[in-house]
Amino acid sequence: MSNFVSGPTTYDQLRWSSQVFRTLSDDATCIAARAESFRGPILSGQSDADWSALIGYVNQWGCRIPQHKAEAIAAAVADAARYLEPMAASSLEFDDLRCSTLDVVERAFDCLTEANGVGPTGASAILTVINPRLFVSWGAGIREAYFPQDRPNGATYSQFLTVMRMAALSIASDARAKGIDDPAGTLSTQLGIDPPFSLAKFVDEYNWVTLERDMVFQPGAAVAV
Repeated sequence: MSNFVSGPTTYDQLRWSSQVFRTLSDDATCIAARAESFRGPILSGQSDADWSALIGYVNQWGCRIPQHKAEAIAAAVADAARYLEPMAASSLEFDDLRCSTLDVVERAFDCLTEANGVGPTGASAILTVINPRLFVSWGAGIREAYFPQDRPNGATYSQFLTVMRMAALSIASDARAKGIDDPAGTLSTQLGIDPPFSLAKFVDEYNWVTLERDMVFQPGAAVAV
């Protein structure tokens, strides 16, 4: 394993990237994908789950999954769900990612990539729908920055998640030192995001802004929101 970046470590970094992100992207689709009315049927494999909308959401990450792959993706999610259901209430900053947990994440990720048309980026995006409090997406630029010499499979993704958890813990600690007990909730309120996004989502945004868009955070340059 070779990771050359550690992710964000301070609240100001996250505050800056959350503002920059919203000059480049729209929150509407992410808010809709995180609604329980959308996520619940996806995870439980209900017949009325909106697989077409899930594919549309995933394709925002530069994936090109055609709509006719919906049935295969539904089957892959059903396979992954047996591993993920016990983790449905887990959060990146609150739950310890033990070896047994990482093994479950690895198996679920590999279940998703076994579906024809779903690559590592798509699998991570599907995971963020299934549990947006725990999972962080990774595009090619993000993967190559963190793990330039490793295969983008479930084992590598589970290790990526441990790095993201360390980043989340560091941010939460730094925020508390500034008198902020809930950094994700505070940012969501300031940005007018309701229901609020998770800390995992804001960490995801920092990765995207800095590693996919090559923007650089300068100390003291956090934008007021």
